[in-house]
Amino acid sequence: MLDDLLETAYRTFAPYPAPETLGCQCPLCRLEESQSRLRAMAVREIPDELLWRYHFIPHADKASVGEIKHFLPRYLEIVSKFQFDHFWAEVALDRLKFVNGEWTDEERALLDDWARAFFSCCLSRYYDHDVAPTAPHIENIVDIVIMLAHGNFDLSPLLEVWVEDSGLPALLHYKDLLLWGFSGDMSVLENSFAADDEGLCASLGGWARRPEVVAHFIARCDWALGGGDPLLDAVHECHGGVTHRAELETLRNKLVEWQRLQSS
Repeated sequence: MLDDLLETAYRTFAPYPAPETLGCQCPLCRLEESQSRLRAMAVREIPDELLWRYHFIPHADKASVGEIKHFLPRYLEIVSKFQFDHFWAEVALDRLKFVNGEWTDEERALLDDWARAFFSCCLSRYYDHDVAPTAPHIENIVDIVIMLAHGNFDLSPLLEVWVEDSGLPALLHYKDLLLWGFSGDMSVLENSFAADDEGLCASLGGWARRPEVVAHFIARCDWALGGGDPLLDAVHECHGGVTHRAELETLRNKLVEWQRLQSS
């Protein structure tokens, strides 16, 4: 599904040509060799390291809509394949905010389909280096949510996908969000890329505490805690040397208390 959408993205945005100039033109930032390579290369062949250098040249906010759309398929491919060796996930799509809604209906529908497919992929996978060092890597789910929010994607349908997913990875991502993603009172996201984003924090925290969401994840905790998946009982150092099972028990107690307060 994601591969098909990426191919559609390359076709859809192919009419947007490479810009004549890229970003800041001062002697320090101009980087003639890099700019020449970017303009000459097919978009799908641009190395992620070169795109990273382009991404952070000054005055990105003055990039034309056509320039952003020209490079967009390569951004989507890098994100879809979790190739964040040269990118912070949280900022990988932040240039999309400069498009200011100037999408055709076809482009907007494609981006929405891609976001849903990509987020579903993230929810279906869970990476724990201490338990499975060779497992396919995935960023922390909070990083992914921040990336999509700062790329001006609508989070509401994506969060609904989360509640529709009954798998163990989706539950573990929710557990990580509640136990590790927020400050103690859930007023601020711990991630520095969104610590001052009050709107995102309020919307994500509000969704996590909705009665139907709480009820869903209580049921999933009961299901997981009643099973014997070895991932749940392995100790992982990054979370204070406790097991996922112990964290799920903590999560369930928190959710049950919320449920009690909501019904009182």
